[in-house]
Amino acid sequence: MSNNKIILNGCLDQFKTNNELTTNDSKTFELFSLTEITKSFDLTFEDIDNSIVDGGNDGGIDSIIVLADDIYQETVEDLEDIAFSHKTGLTIIISQCKKENSFKESAIDKLITTLPELFNLEKSEDALLVRFNSDIVEKGLLARDAWKKCSISGGKLKVIFKYCCNAESIEVNGAYESKIEQLKELANNLFIGAETDYVNYSCQELLKLYQTHRNQRLSLTFKESPLSTNYADFGIGYVGTVNLSDYKLFLTDEDGTIRDDLFESNIRHFQGMVDVNKKIKKTIINPDQKDFWWLNNGITIIANNPTQVGKTLSIDNVQIVNGLQTSYSIYNNHKGDTDDIRSVLVKVIINEDKETIDHIIASTNSQNPVSAALLRATDDVQRDIELFFLNLGYFYDRRKNYYKNQGKAANRIFSIQTAAQSIESIIYGNPHTARSKPTSLIKDDSTYDRIFDSSKSFNSYLNCCLILKKTNEFWGNLTDTALKTIIANFKLHLSRIATSFILGKSSYTIDELETTDLKTYDEELFGQTVMLLIDAINAYQETNQGANLINMAKARGLTNGITAKLSHKFQ
Repeated sequence: MSNNKIILNGCLDQFKTNNELTTNDSKTFELFSLTEITKSFDLTFEDIDNSIVDGGNDGGIDSIIVLADDIYQETVEDLEDIAFSHKTGLTIIISQCKKENSFKESAIDKLITTLPELFNLEKSEDALLVRFNSDIVEKGLLARDAWKKCSISGGKLKVIFKYCCNAESIEVNGAYESKIEQLKELANNLFIGAETDYVNYSCQELLKLYQTHRNQRLSLTFKESPLSTNYADFGIGYVGTVNLSDYKLFLTDEDGTIRDDLFESNIRHFQGMVDVNKKIKKTIINPDQKDFWWLNNGITIIANNPTQVGKTLSIDNVQIVNGLQTSYSIYNNHKGDTDDIRSVLVKVIINEDKETIDHIIASTNSQNPVSAALLRATDDVQRDIELFFLNLGYFYDRRKNYYKNQGKAANRIFSIQTAAQSIESIIYGNPHTARSKPTSLIKDDSTYDRIFDSSKSFNSYLNCCLILKKTNEFWGNLTDTALKTIIANFKLHLSRIATSFILGKSSYTIDELETTDLKTYDEELFGQTVMLLIDAINAYQETNQGANLINMAKARGLTNGITAKLSHKFQ
């Protein structure tokens, strides 16, 4: 075995241990590979796991990721919040991850056959389900819908094919290269006007990505020594102006790209050439007698561990919480000319209190016309849930990737979205709603307030997340591919059924769920929940001829059938 393979196997073992995964070697390689090749997009572990569509009838595709302006889109419902325009950038990433010792032409052959079928806009959902599993159909429909919206609005589409393999290095023959060109030509004819790309990753490339870490401590050089002021014992503030060239350098990574990770806590992504950004661009490229900071509101940064030496301030865990549009405009339009004496106003707040940071984020972004759903993370109840989970050794990810960036185990991190879906499914008995409208659970005030009720038991909330997590693990370890494919869309339903089996009753209270012993939820019990689900699916199909698995998972009728069967079992 080569050195690259030996080292990569060690990295895979460490990845599995650090994230407390129970996956087999193939799935671990898949998760690891997808994590590394999408590192620049700042996806959560849940995003990556959700993107996986492999199994029976997968058309040779292992993962489909849809990004609108670099923001991950989980369902078609998410697209409703996007104002598609000619400024929108849509990226569709189609990946194959094989723990095999060489790159195979057959993998490309499958894509060449699948692509025209999956992205044929005339093919209905039912027609696609004849050939493909429900996971790939659902992700394919999401990609198709996003593609249509982007094309109609005149946006820019990029389609990227990625193939990860356990080969020592990339060694392919002429026939393989020819098939890559055939696939790219097919994609160019299918996605008119799109930019297409194909990338291979062997052990060597995956190791390079794994060993690439962004510098968490950055230095910002001010034009003059920044004004420093303390606010009692609550924090420190630094205020000053920074030359445009120095600020651009601060924003730029070693490879010359902008450090997207600096903006994780910002509410909005770069809005392209909207009117305000056009004006900022014009000001940047046309220097005159007015300094830049006279005309601009400036930048707000949150950080910690400051060290000031003269005009230079070194800080850790940098987050630019206001001034994203200004920052991107400077990065995109300033040439880095050190002779340009113009500057931008920067204030740096040193504070580690999460509640204070939330208030700063909310206040500095209050002028932006954003939906309330984007500000849920700053609600008191969300902070309280986070603290409760933390005290029990789990991590509630109110702000995307906060705990991932701290190196916490992925298997102990739960997002607001996951919590909402598990609570709606298990406590309120509506897995079909959680499955069909996941975004609305957080977006709609009435539903949100019902799900996240500060008077309810937070331990019950945690148990809901843990039941769903165990369900996903048991499902992932199924060896019966056909069965696994059938129930792939019903993990929320299985979690609801499992709770009744754990408690030994068809209906239960939130107080009973609070003190539930989840140790009884094992593979044998999971098998019983699967049997009941299959009975409910068969019964539903008998009275609803032609119903497909995707629609069934979103139908109240199936949930009612499950409830009836649980009532009969535990009568």
